[in-house]
Amino acid sequence: MGTLARQSSWIAVLTVAGLVLGFVNMSLLYPRYLPAAEFGLTRLVVSIAIVAAQFAQLGAEGTVIRYYPYFRGRSSRNGGLFRWALLVGSAGAVIAILVLILFHGRLSTWFNDRSGLYGTHGLVVIPLLVAEVYYLLFRGASRAVHRSVAPMFAREFLLRALQTGLIAAHVLWDLPFPLFLGLFACTFVISTVTLIVDLWRAGDFTLTLDPVRPSRRLIRSMARYAAVTLGVGVAGVAAGNVDQVMLAAMLPDGLEYVAYYAVAMMLASVVMVPSRAMTMPALPLIAEAWRRRDLGTIRSLHARSTTVLLTLGFYTALCICVNTDVIYSWMKPGYSTGAKALLILCVVNLVNLAGGLGGSIIGTSRRYAFDASSGLLYLGLNILLDFFFIRLWGMEGVAWSSLVAMVVVVAWRTVFLWHRFKLWPYEASALIKLTGAILVSLLAWWVPSTGTPLYDGLLRCVVITVPYWAVVFWTGACPELIEQAKKIARRVSLR
Repeated sequence: MGTLARQSSWIAVLTVAGLVLGFVNMSLLYPRYLPAAEFGLTRLVVSIAIVAAQFAQLGAEGTVIRYYPYFRGRSSRNGGLFRWALLVGSAGAVIAILVLILFHGRLSTWFNDRSGLYGTHGLVVIPLLVAEVYYLLFRGASRAVHRSVAPMFAREFLLRALQTGLIAAHVLWDLPFPLFLGLFACTFVISTVTLIVDLWRAGDFTLTLDPVRPSRRLIRSMARYAAVTLGVGVAGVAAGNVDQVMLAAMLPDGLEYVAYYAVAMMLASVVMVPSRAMTMPALPLIAEAWRRRDLGTIRSLHARSTTVLLTLGFYTALCICVNTDVIYSWMKPGYSTGAKALLILCVVNLVNLAGGLGGSIIGTSRRYAFDASSGLLYLGLNILLDFFFIRLWGMEGVAWSSLVAMVVVVAWRTVFLWHRFKLWPYEASALIKLTGAILVSLLAWWVPSTGTPLYDGLLRCVVITVPYWAVVFWTGACPELIEQAKKIARRVSLR
């Protein structure tokens, strides 16, 4: 757990810093200085680019992570694996660009809300798509060589810092919206270039052709894996992004609702910070353990990480849910429409955390096809339920759709891991202790208001924090977090 803990700590710091910037951008700056429809358009084109890029990279990202251990040491340039991934991803990007250009008119009709913004500015999705494809490819390369911090820095922190600067420039000089969109796309390009430069400086990226060739058997195995992980990747990113696309297409003021829902998603995503910090460095460790057929290491990683994820996730969700009114008091009135969706999405992310590293374990095993089938089930359920639930409950319907789909898929994956590998991530004693911590922390709901939203939020967080972590440490609910806290305390005391 040493490498995992070290990289997870750095990633957690970057993710938290990025989330602070993301909150400032998404909750305070974008809504204040852009009309809701224009803000919604920026979210829509990003969603389209993310989904299209997953198709375009053709499973290359996951394939690089999964098969890098088999190429390592073949040559100074990783056996040509990265080069072939770039060739495949580039070909997919060209096809995706042609599709978006050819069907721009049809998409403009589909997203033709009262603003008509997609028809006039929608092609900004092209540079976003290119940046996203190469980000995915180089993120896979970075993870494979255990440089998981750089992708998080580029996307979670640098990208959002650049966008903060862009909004500041817009406030100062009142940028025309087309220019703003162009510079918005440039922020994604810059973050991708930063990742490429990091790999190049580390000596892990070169455009020189490599003479080493894998065996035909390995090529066939890689092709099958890429096909399966393509489905996994699409399902993994499509859910939240498809929600926004469905809102834009099905509601009269679709782009405005996209803006409201995007803010709710961003706020709820704070619950997933522990997962983001742990999953990226864990993937190559799990892949290496599968190569050695070391099921004991995988079992230990799965069980210990799940307890950590749930402990941190419950605490974060409590802080968000009890302060919903405070959070929305800082925004324009229309954005409070997403308050109920925010609460539901927090539960969705808690269910996701309860799955632990299950998806990563299945995805890097020989049973990776199951990961694709469960991911596609999630996507299919999400789209189908979106169609009906939006008609019934509007924007809240997409959140309910995500919750139902997530419960089904996490339960299915958990049963599969137990049945096939005897991997069970839950300890009854830890869950009971966490339940006690949660119940004690619910006292925050009865804290009287001070009349100042900021003070209310801080007071409620204190009322949650003190009893929650007191119970966690007193009962030993999460030994890994307790040990990490002791290490930090020792380092501070030495200074």
